Amino acid sequence: MTTDNKPISFLHLLSLNTLLYVSIALYAPFLSAYYRQHGLTTTQIGMLSMIACISTIFIQPLWARRADLTGKARTYASIVTAGVAAALMTYYLGTSFQNFLFSASLLAVFSTSVSPMVDAIVIRNARELGYDFSKIRLGGTIGYAIVVYFVGSFLKAHPSAQFTLAAVSYLVFALAIRLLPKSEDEQPIAVTEKKKRFNFNLEENFRTHDVIYVLLFAFVFQLGAGFSGAYLSVYAVDLGYTQSEIGLMQFCSASSEIPILLLAHRLFRRFDSVKLIGIGCLLMGIRIFIVSGGSLAFFICSQLMQGVTYMVIHYGCSTYISAAARVGKASECQSILHIVQTGIASILAYLFGGRLIEWIGFAPSYRLVGCAVLVTSVVLMFIMRGKTEPHTEAI
Repeated sequence: MTTDNKPISFLHLLSLNTLLYVSIALYAPFLSAYYRQHGLTTTQIGMLSMIACISTIFIQPLWARRADLTGKARTYASIVTAGVAAALMTYYLGTSFQNFLFSASLLAVFSTSVSPMVDAIVIRNARELGYDFSKIRLGGTIGYAIVVYFVGSFLKAHPSAQFTLAAVSYLVFALAIRLLPKSEDEQPIAVTEKKKRFNFNLEENFRTHDVIYVLLFAFVFQLGAGFSGAYLSVYAVDLGYTQSEIGLMQFCSASSEIPILLLAHRLFRRFDSVKLIGIGCLLMGIRIFIVSGGSLAFFICSQLMQGVTYMVIHYGCSTYISAAARVGKASECQSILHIVQTGIASILAYLFGGRLIEWIGFAPSYRLVGCAVLVTSVVLMFIMRGKTEPHTEAI
């Protein structure tokens, strides 16, 4: 399926971002709870979550590298998206740890590449065509919020339906990617790097040295966010809450992103992007600490900080990376961000998070991790003070 080489419309980019987060919302927030309801321990859940992180480091860069080497952004983005749909259906093979291990591994091969590839396409086109990316990203937030709210209640009675719903959504998503113009399969190629393997060298991929601070903040943020996100629904299930309450928490979380996205374009143009990212990281420490209150009210209060934590980090990091990337390096630069954040940082969060909870319990673990993220963020902000270059504008 092909289309003419005409500019991509705002609505098409909006639909891609919306489908990305709607598809995620149909299964990801409920997956850990599904594992718990089938008798898995926090350590086992951490191990399954960690598979995606390993794939982010070792598999995801291969997809990104291939997309950049061939210039076929559309083709490879649609392949990994359709691959997620197929992998999700393998969850119906059984509910033992071994079955979950197989399904999670197959899912990770494809799912970890969808977001960086789609982000590379959407953010690049938004910048080139003069669209406000914050408005495009708003589609994903609103779509996610609506889906988790209504699907959470449905999954309370039919928890396994999440995999069919998500698979259908990813197939529609893959079709929307295939409807992109042919120019998305004719992207510029960095010819001098053609025969090399994936290159993590920051100087060869980025035009600014300040990217190191962006990656450090992304790393620290994800240490906390990975831990909190992986075990929050498990914590909720252990306290007697169901998918319905988990859906409510996720709805509050996504809704809090809306005011940030409405202001993001002006906010990141007016203030230094790196410093805003640092503030978002600092607030994440406070957010994690609040969870230790151990009730639905505290959970919701924490989730309402999603906008000033996750969205500031996500929007700030992804747009900064896109603007700082060298020609022909769009997918690889987004890939580097994902390696640092959803790869290395998340592995550490999942690896030690489950053990920490089993050792000292949920509430003390959330207090300890929250304090660690808060203190580290303050130290990083102090170190980078006065050392950053004029900020790279967001889009």
